[in-house]
Amino acid sequence: MTDDPVRPRVSIVIPNWNGMAHLPECLAALRRQTFPDFESIIVDNGSTDESLEWLGANAPWVRVIPRQDNGGFAVAVNVGIRAARGDYVALLNNDTAVDAHWLEELIKALERTGYDCAASRMVLYDRPGVMNAAGDVFSMVTLSGRNRGLFQPADRFNESVRVLNACAGASIYRRSFFEDVGLFDEQFFLLSEDTDIGLRALIAGKRCIYVPTAVVRHKLSASIKTRPNWDVWLLAARNEAIVVAKDFPVLLLPLALLLWPVRSLRALPVRPSRWHLIGGILRHFPRRFSAELRGLRMGWTSRDEVWSRAKVSRASVARWILRGTGSVDGAASRAGRVMR
Repeated sequence: MTDDPVRPRVSIVIPNWNGMAHLPECLAALRRQTFPDFESIIVDNGSTDESLEWLGANAPWVRVIPRQDNGGFAVAVNVGIRAARGDYVALLNNDTAVDAHWLEELIKALERTGYDCAASRMVLYDRPGVMNAAGDVFSMVTLSGRNRGLFQPADRFNESVRVLNACAGASIYRRSFFEDVGLFDEQFFLLSEDTDIGLRALIAGKRCIYVPTAVVRHKLSASIKTRPNWDVWLLAARNEAIVVAKDFPVLLLPLALLLWPVRSLRALPVRPSRWHLIGGILRHFPRRFSAELRGLRMGWTSRDEVWSRAKVSRASVARWILRGTGSVDGAASRAGRVMR
């Protein structure tokens, strides 16, 4: 960790909401980094556990920015990005444990390739041989972003390739990335905000590299599991609609509308009781439809701002989106090499 109070090379931003159970291990892993020139910023989203007290007593080297309420992931990381002093900004979930060479490998990858952001090799915390994310892809089947390689053997993802975007739970960006693309969209609150910024970055001509040597163990969905399942389902539906209306090239919008009913049925929550599921559909499907319409309106109002930053053709953006519809292992890797 840098002793320079003015200009560290990297700023690591960690959003926190009642993450006391995760913070000790997360921060201990950061203290073991082989790349020492960084500052750590924790943005606390109105935690009601002992997070702030523990940080004050045990992590004086961390810059803590407390907020009064839980504004969601995007609000927290945007506060941290604005406060960051580094040339690079890394985002990290609090429920992670990074390898000692994690930051060094990310920096080396960006400097070697000249790319604008980098995705970590995220594996499951308790099963490090299983992937969580090797970057992100987009699926036209579900009309949503998803983790490349999720639940697949990690040894299939040993190649560094260009990917659509990075999972924001363990990623790094040049400062110029946010100057050219903008910050995370705070209307999402939770879910799909990294898909949105990844597509916006693609439109703006930015490139993302997957770095298989930057290893992170992640406790998958540790924070989302604290929210009721139906609430998450409705929020996901709204946010995915925002992304389509906001970031899709016009030539893909008719296809998205045709696929929408299939996507909605595939997105039903899995429940142990068939009758519980049927009852849930009858109660909540109208709410889902309403959430999707609201999301489409929200996304459409932001569309002009996104496409005013375009530096690549709409056809190129469409190809990237369509190439993510198949397998998330080899097919996505081949797409990365072709589109580099």
